[in-house]
This record gives sequence, structure tokens and C-alpha cells, in this order.
Amino acid sequence: MQRIKSLLREPLIHFLLIGAGLFLLFGLTQESGSDAPNRIVVSPSQVEQLAARFKSTWIRPPTEAELAGLIEGYVRDEVYYREALAMGLDQNDPQVRQRMRMKLEFLLEDLTAADAPNDEELNAYLRLHPDKFRVEPQVSFRQLYLDPDKHRDLEAAAQSMLARLHGGASPESTGDPTLLQHEYRAATQSDIARSFGQAFARELVALEPGAWTGPLYSGLGGHLVLVTDREEGRLPELDEVRPQVEREYRAQRRQVLKDVAYQKLREGYEVVIAPPATAGGTSGEAIAATRPGEGRQ
Repeated sequence: MQRIKSLLREPLIHFLLIGAGLFLLFGLTQESGSDAPNRIVVSPSQVEQLAARFKSTWIRPPTEAELAGLIEGYVRDEVYYREALAMGLDQNDPQVRQRMRMKLEFLLEDLTAADAPNDEELNAYLRLHPDKFRVEPQVSFRQLYLDPDKHRDLEAAAQSMLARLHGGASPESTGDPTLLQHEYRAATQSDIARSFGQAFARELVALEPGAWTGPLYSGLGGHLVLVTDREEGRLPELDEVRPQVEREYRAQRRQVLKDVAYQKLREGYEVVIAPPATAGGTSGEAIAATRPGEGRQ
């Protein structure tokens, strides 16, 4: 993590990222067009891309006629695209703006892809975000149900059942009918919560194994429970969760570098936030303004 922080403080890295992005973006836009607005150049690389996409779909190269059709389709798209731009159809269109933003973000994401992290970086990330990777507590337990429709006083009914159980009564002959399982093995806290609710799960994982106790309450009613085994939650070793840690680490690093790239771009703009018009139809002074170099807060 320290390595990333030091890397992000390097101005040269910032300029290289932005410069490479703009250079690539310029190259991509220039390849499909030319200086003359009414001149369309279909480069050899574009023809190869059209043929490659056809081959990946149909598992064979295109015939000459098919390739000519692909090229003509490309030219048609380019003609419509340029005519739409000339007519200003891209202006003030939120969908177009969103698509352009997404394309630039994808471009920046590709540019910010970095080398695979080492074990030191991954271990530091694992310990900095333990809740993302912690192994949940697991509990094996039995439960007996107390139906609130059959017992006016659940607490009293629970104490009576507990006395019988502690006196040697069979669990099979105790409790009310239910569709819930009577026995759960190595259930995680989240699994228990899905069946019985969060409060029940928190109470259950805190119980010591060995004796019937209760009642614990769920949304269905009361429960007597016997914890037979419990495994505490823990932070796993890196080798146990390496793919998950690396995936999360890479995602965070990409986002950090994208944010840095955006801030460098943002510094090149002066942003003026105009207030809404007053009742008289005039607007007052700008609510806020930032100039080049002031974008970073």
C-alpha cells in the first residue's frame, strides 16, 4: 500500500497517464477519419479488424463479397455518424454524454492497469480490510420451536420445556411442529440469519456448546437451542483467499489511479456553477467557481 501511495505522489506518473490517454484517444479518433470532413479513409488495420470480427463470429474468414459488405457497412456508419455530428444531434443528449464518459473511463482504466501485486501488498490490504474477507463463525445446533399461537406465555412455556429436557425428556417429543430444520451443521452466521433473523443469529453464535437454552426469538416465534459445536470467526491467511484479495486490491488500485487521472484533467478546467434564475428572470452571482489548478480539494 505504501508503494501505491508513493507512486501516486509522483507528478511524472500523473502526466504520463493523462498524456498516454489523450494520445491514444487522439489516435483512435484520427484513424477513422481525416482532415477533410467529407473524406472517409478505411485503413488496412480497420479492414483487418472487420475481417477478424467476422471470423470470430462465423469461424471462417469472409469472402470478398462479404468483406466488401462489411466495409460498406462501416462506411455507412461513418457517414451517418458525421452527418449526425454536423446536425448537432450529439449536443445536449444525456445518453451521448454518458456513453462518451464511459468510453473515456474505460480508456483510463486500461491505462491504469498495473503489474500484479506482491504478497506484501496483498497481506497489507487483507489486514486493512478484514471485514471483507473474515471467515464467519460456524455453529452446529439443534432447535425446538415454540409456536406463539399455541402458548400465551412463551417464556413460561420455554422454562417448562427446558425443565423437561434437563430432566431427560426426549427432544423429539418436545416442541411444536415446524417446517424449519431441527438440526443444523456448520451453519454460518449469515446462513442462520437468513432463516431466523439477525438478532437470533447474533445470540446463537455467542452461546457455549453443551446445554439446551432459550428461548431465542425469531420472526416465527420462540426457540430452544442446543449448540453442539462452534467454530469462531477468524481472519484467514492470504493463501486461503488470495484470488478474492487480489481482485479487490486491483479494483481499488484502478479506482485510485482513475481518480488521480480525473483530478489532473479537472485541473485544466474552470468550472462556474451558475445560480437558478430569480423570480424576476435574472440570475445572481455564480454560486461557485474553480479555475485551472483548483479542482483538487
